[in-house]
Amino acid sequence: MFEIATAIALAGLILRGGWAWHMGAWRKPLFFRPNISTNYSIVVCFHNEVEVVDGLVSSLLDQTPPPPQIVLVDDGSTDGSSKKLDAWAKREESVEVVRLARGGNGKKRPLTVGIEKAKHDLILCTDADCVPASKRWAEMMTAGLGISHDLKLGVSLPRKGRGLLGRFQNFEAERIALNYIGMAEAGFPYMGVGRNIAFTKSCWRAVDGFKSHDDIPSGDDDLFVQEIVNAGFKVETEVRIEGQCNSVWPETWGGWMRQMRRHLTTGVRYNPPIIRMLSVPILADFMLYGGVLWVFFSSGHELNFMHSKFWIPLVLVVINSFVRCVIFRTFLLRVGRPGRDAIWLLLEPLMGLIRQVLAIHGILVKTKQWK
Repeated sequence: MFEIATAIALAGLILRGGWAWHMGAWRKPLFFRPNISTNYSIVVCFHNEVEVVDGLVSSLLDQTPPPPQIVLVDDGSTDGSSKKLDAWAKREESVEVVRLARGGNGKKRPLTVGIEKAKHDLILCTDADCVPASKRWAEMMTAGLGISHDLKLGVSLPRKGRGLLGRFQNFEAERIALNYIGMAEAGFPYMGVGRNIAFTKSCWRAVDGFKSHDDIPSGDDDLFVQEIVNAGFKVETEVRIEGQCNSVWPETWGGWMRQMRRHLTTGVRYNPPIIRMLSVPILADFMLYGGVLWVFFSSGHELNFMHSKFWIPLVLVVINSFVRCVIFRTFLLRVGRPGRDAIWLLLEPLMGLIRQVLAIHGILVKTKQWK
């Protein structure tokens, strides 16, 4: 029994380590191709965001050089956002406001309208509660777009939150970024974040926008990316801090759970190859930790580490944690985050359990609103 359990745990370690190394430790040259584009449009959707309107729009106009067009889509705001948006449109020639009645299925309707209203082929999207990390954000996200690639996946991490909730949110955002950026750089793009993504309108139209998944509120930043890849378009990534957007995340546990649940509802619609690929680390963890638990419970009273073989699978767990923390630390340094935060990767089993519960809840309880 011990030999079988140890073999399973070892196989899980090898599988998990190989997946993490290939998908997470990929190294991409950090060079920047100057491309001062004058033919891109920034699209942002709003719904009751009166407190952040001024900060966001001013930060967008502060880009170097200023963006040629900013399309602000007001999705039926009732809190005074409309007045602030109109004031910016009157003050700045590059700002255009589009007003919609409330009732769309998620964020896709206002986003679709904003993309269609864009005058340029290059589309750069962010969210109302985000702020560019630098004045070069737009330049870096549009560099090479429409020339060497058709879609660029950017990084958007939370502004430093307070307390345990803030720490959990930072870890989850960093882990997700490691996953989708790593897979994209390894040649398997499957998602991005709507808070920082750029693409050509021509490739968006080539896949009929969001029509194939218009029946669900989410999917504009993962199902859309998968369709772009399947259509043969090229994908690029941008991880440097100058090309990031910092976002505000929910200040309550309940709000964060709702946000995570909404983001997990599209998993069942992923392409089968992507589902199989994303299942590899889950299977590997099950084998590794399952093998360790098997050894533990089969050892009975023989828990004296010096005179039992229980330390062998325990060492496998330690090796797994060490290797993954090293890979995670490297990624954190790439995106401008403290490398010491890699230790929070030890929370991954707990976060994995939370995600599974929320995913099941998201399947059973449907939501139509994006705010």
